[in-house]
Amino acid sequence: MTTMERAPAIDTRFPFGPPRGWFAVAFSEELGSGAPLRLRYFGRELVAFRGESGRAFVTDAYCPHLGAHLGHGGTIVGETIRCPFHGWRFEGDGRCAAIPYSDRVPPKAKLGALPTLEQDGVIHVFHDPEGDTPWPLPALDAEGWTPGRSIVWRGLATHPQEVFENTVDTAHIGPVHDGRGARLLSAPRRDGERMEVELEFQAPGDVVGMPEQINDVHLHVSLRGLGHVVVHTHVRNVGVRARQRIYATPVDAHTIDIRAVVHVRVSEDAAFTRELDEIFYTAYVEDFAKDFPIWENKRYLVRPGLAKGDGPIGVYRRWCEQFYTTAQLDPTAQLDPTAAADVPLSALRASAQRMNVVAPVRERVLALIDAVRTRVRAPEPARDDAASVPTAAITAPSTRRVSSVDEYVETLGERFVPAAARGVDAVFQWELAGAQGAVFHAHVSDGRVLVRRGAHEQPTVALVMEADDYVRVVNGELDGTWAFTHGRGKVRGSLSAAMKMRALFPA
Repeated sequence: MTTMERAPAIDTRFPFGPPRGWFAVAFSEELGSGAPLRLRYFGRELVAFRGESGRAFVTDAYCPHLGAHLGHGGTIVGETIRCPFHGWRFEGDGRCAAIPYSDRVPPKAKLGALPTLEQDGVIHVFHDPEGDTPWPLPALDAEGWTPGRSIVWRGLATHPQEVFENTVDTAHIGPVHDGRGARLLSAPRRDGERMEVELEFQAPGDVVGMPEQINDVHLHVSLRGLGHVVVHTHVRNVGVRARQRIYATPVDAHTIDIRAVVHVRVSEDAAFTRELDEIFYTAYVEDFAKDFPIWENKRYLVRPGLAKGDGPIGVYRRWCEQFYTTAQLDPTAQLDPTAAADVPLSALRASAQRMNVVAPVRERVLALIDAVRTRVRAPEPARDDAASVPTAAITAPSTRRVSSVDEYVETLGERFVPAAARGVDAVFQWELAGAQGAVFHAHVSDGRVLVRRGAHEQPTVALVMEADDYVRVVNGELDGTWAFTHGRGKVRGSLSAAMKMRALFPA
């Protein structure tokens, strides 16, 4: 696990405090069984500890007796934590279990405790100033994925709502991440504390070691409150899948920690999987951090000057409202900029928030306004209505079927795509086994290709497969991605070069 520290910052750029919901406070590996772990989140000093059963708990750090910090000298006894000052012991739910010199426990001798859930290698707590019941947090399916590589960025001067607003802000993908043609495939789908977003764009291949390559990327984003997001990434032109988990946790009203875990789909070629895992982790860490300077220096605008093409930011902000108490939420902060009918209603809602009337009357007015809003809002387009996005990449020349490996070698020059070879200087080798097999290589340099039979001494990448299977791949009878991920073929050498090979020599 990698940890990156950020300098603390103090500002008042956000009109809301820490939202309610599930938030990650530690990775499981951070919390051992011998001593408590000191934490600071939601503006509170906390401690996490494991009972002898292995169960994790998170409570306030200060003993209610005389204020000793349980994270400095506290010890674990059974399922309790013992104060270093006078030996009082507390259960994971905060109740005082024992006082060594008294048979009577004072009624107020109780620690504040947060509902705690450990799953997917993460310790989550449910933060809610009003103490509502936590909603279920479904576990992820680990089957078929690598264990994951993790990183922590600490002390970022921003807010979880700002971080995850990027999931609907498609217009930032070009200027910040060099993506092209980013667009949502459908309107965001909202279901209580969950929101689903699908988008696609064309991404430069430089970040994954594929200069001059344009990758066709599809993202399925699942927000689970404002505490974490799960992103499924499909690089469609090379048939590669990855999964990113992003956890944003408020340290206080103006600072957060971000934890992230990156997985890739497991293939039967262990070496291929390891290299892919490393490439995607490195690419994610570099690309995600491009947002940090903007997040840390921008101000949340209550009334943003939005333009057509900015993405459904108003829809996202309305969905976010549910995660704040009335006292936390600025009455004008979640203005919906999408429908003209919403403008006067938003102003009316803000006026109702300020009405000097008893709370039940005000709440009835607000409910009525929201109901009217729902009726006048234009219907969201159905998912099936979304137009397809052109998959840009390199246009391949027409190819023809072959009856043997020898015939394929003879046509390799015709299949070569010079436009895909800009900046490439590499040797690509085929090692095809069997009665009709052969070994040959192609040296690509300066936009040209030289094909030779036999093995090269130091190929950049080598493709290994049965000759009959490879002929079937060329002829479209066997899916190449499936073959390599299911052990019917292997790659030796640079994985990024192997992905580039597909663009240079399309089957």
